[in-house]
Amino acid sequence: MKNKLTDSLDAAIERGRIDLDARMRALAGKLAYADTAYALPVTYAVTGIAVRDADGAREAYKQSGNNLLVACECLMAGEGGVPSPYTGFIPDAVLRRLGYTLVDGSVIGLGLLVGTPESPDAAAAVCREMQEKYLLTFLAGGVVGALSGAGVRLGLDYRLVPLGPQSARGIHFADILARVAMMFGGVQPGDVHSLLGYAAERAKAFVIAFPDLTDEETAFVDALRVLGIPILAAGEGYGGGAWVPVAPAEAVRTGMDLRGIRVTVTAIPIPMACSPAFEGKSIRREEMYVEFGGGRTPAFELLRMRPREEVEDGKVTVVGPEVDAVLEGSALPLAIQVDVAGAKMKTDYEPVLERRIHTFINYGEGSWHVAQRDLIWVRLSKEAVAKGVRIRDIGTLLAHKLRMEFPDHIDAVQVTLVTDGQKVEEMLAKARAVYAARDERIAGMKDEDVETFYSCTLCQTFAPNHVCVITPERPALCGAITWLDARIAHEITPAGANQPVPKEEAVDAVYGEFSGVNRFVKKASHGEVDRISLYSMIENPMTACGCFECIAAIVPEVNGILIVSRDFAGETPLGMTFSTLAGTIGGGAQTPGFIGISKNYILSDRFLQAENGIARVVWMPAPLKEELGDRLRAKLAAQGMSDLFEKIADEVSAPTIEDLIAFLERVEHPALTMRSLI
Repeated sequence: MKNKLTDSLDAAIERGRIDLDARMRALAGKLAYADTAYALPVTYAVTGIAVRDADGAREAYKQSGNNLLVACECLMAGEGGVPSPYTGFIPDAVLRRLGYTLVDGSVIGLGLLVGTPESPDAAAAVCREMQEKYLLTFLAGGVVGALSGAGVRLGLDYRLVPLGPQSARGIHFADILARVAMMFGGVQPGDVHSLLGYAAERAKAFVIAFPDLTDEETAFVDALRVLGIPILAAGEGYGGGAWVPVAPAEAVRTGMDLRGIRVTVTAIPIPMACSPAFEGKSIRREEMYVEFGGGRTPAFELLRMRPREEVEDGKVTVVGPEVDAVLEGSALPLAIQVDVAGAKMKTDYEPVLERRIHTFINYGEGSWHVAQRDLIWVRLSKEAVAKGVRIRDIGTLLAHKLRMEFPDHIDAVQVTLVTDGQKVEEMLAKARAVYAARDERIAGMKDEDVETFYSCTLCQTFAPNHVCVITPERPALCGAITWLDARIAHEITPAGANQPVPKEEAVDAVYGEFSGVNRFVKKASHGEVDRISLYSMIENPMTACGCFECIAAIVPEVNGILIVSRDFAGETPLGMTFSTLAGTIGGGAQTPGFIGISKNYILSDRFLQAENGIARVVWMPAPLKEELGDRLRAKLAAQGMSDLFEKIADEVSAPTIEDLIAFLERVEHPALTMRSLI
């Protein structure tokens, strides 16, 4: 680019526009992205046309006023997919899994890097800063090869997503913004005014453009400005136009300032980087230096509230062998004991803070953690150990993050890490007694036992009218927050997303409609929702944002309900995939007959009780049945329906509606003789 833009960016943009016009006229064949309910998403959002072929693309391009983003998307779809390690188009299911990170604070902005950096090391520094600043970063063009050559690890797990080898593959950055608007924000396809307003106000995004873009790529990147996205020109040779010239070292700070993104990052004194960007990574067996637990050795974690005089703030103690005293590939026992003290700390907070151990250990670039309590599995990578990481550093990481995240409730933290096998076994028995006492406190809690439910409005970042109401028997639809979690979160952060919702009078106890809940939801949804029924999917169902774990949908032909989880890629007997179904219920809208739910809600006594609950379920994917497995069987047995588990069809026994009808009649499923759902 720097050789072409001797006068201004405007000239290259105009040349690129002409080239795109010509290529659109020559476009031929079928056009499609796999695993999406939104056709070509940018084009669909702008025009309302679900493009499937070249003729449809040209018509949409014409209706869009020759929009360059539409042209670029159609052309990229025409070129097909991209080879590994590029991701190309991000499927709907993956985007929905990312949804919660976009609202829980672990991702606070989006970035796109395009072009070829003059210095790979400078580009690597930009990416590391974006990881540390909680930004989800997409890459397209020569920057991908430059970063790989500089040893930077790329992929969704590292929040550095390589879209494709051409900078124009950055169109997938735009299609993510378009789908977020439609999935979460309730923007209707073809409502370009709402799309532009949503993107400008809610999508905290910016682009960093390195040199050597073609004219077409220049035109495409510039077209992103219509979405309210600033373009930062990181390199020499950019003249004219509306792009913001910036040195690579200042690009991230400048982009964050332009989009009003604020984050404070405090360095932790250990020899590895720490960021939410590393939370989704894995450390494979061949990459690990040492591991703890995971079935090979005993391992557990326990966070305890202690008197202030018993906690020495910042103290980290290792009892037993350190990493440098064992051979590569070793498996050691491990006890992680975290003692906290604080004037506002309560015993009820212990399990909530304890679950943060999982999150914080995964923030380490070279540390990995799975599960909780006495089922944990922890690994340190060879690369991290080679850089000097030791077991002690896990304790330092936990102590710093707990103090940073909970400054009003924790005055002091000390961490003890035990790798001595005999000592771990002794401590484990005491830890299990603590776990049992906690479980006893909350076991069997029912909705009628409390006078207050809790809201969650985290997702209003992207779904401004959605309100999740969490009860003891109905977790948040994302599966991440229980009633106890929400109650404690409110106590810790009174002005946060989890607010108390008084039940007040029961308008209808069977449907789960309460006057206080209705009043709260109407206010919190900005007047868009007047009534919700917490236990029904047909009468005033609760709204959904887009990051639900499962969808429940009525199947009128068999008078039943099917459940599909977001990790199931196939079609349901309704002839629709999860993504297609999800496109009908997101964005804060009420859609009778369809509802987003968490997996654990399926096991609740309150599960869709207005529609006869679990007895109505006629189909769910085999992996979901297997995951719920023993817990679902126990629930059915407790309700006197021990044989129902085998009567619930799956994608093997009933892939189509005709197969489902035949299967249910053969096994005599109770839904067939129940009152009509419609």
